[in-house]
Amino acid sequence: MFGGKKESFKPVETSDVNTLIGEGCVFEGNLNLSTATRIDGKVKGNIRSEGMLIIGESGSVEGDINCSEILIHGVVNGNIEARRIELKKGATLNGDVKTDVFVIEEGAVYNGHCSMGGAHFTESLSVSSGE
Repeated sequence: MFGGKKESFKPVETSDVNTLIGEGCVFEGNLNLSTATRIDGKVKGNIRSEGMLIIGESGSVEGDINCSEILIHGVVNGNIEARRIELKKGATLNGDVKTDVFVIEEGAVYNGHCSMGGAHFTESLSVSSGE
């Protein structure tokens, strides 16, 4: 019932990060990223990323995020759609999430609605209910 295929997520090393928005930097506009990115500054806009996204302790995002995997140490005000979302101690997330894996450490704050595995559950329910 809960078996299924398990995906392994490897931790991202600092050397794996190709794009950095540094502390003190303010970016306004939408971002389309293809590599691992770390945000230690402020972003006001939506983010779409094919790679890992890290929001550092001093980082903040005001906008919606769509990425494969996100690690949040700072603040996000917006909705997130990702395969894996991880909130670290001290992180704040205000927004709705759609994900397969959601990890919240003690000391993190989450305010919003959560939908997990939506497409997978909908497909399996519609197939099984028709027979």
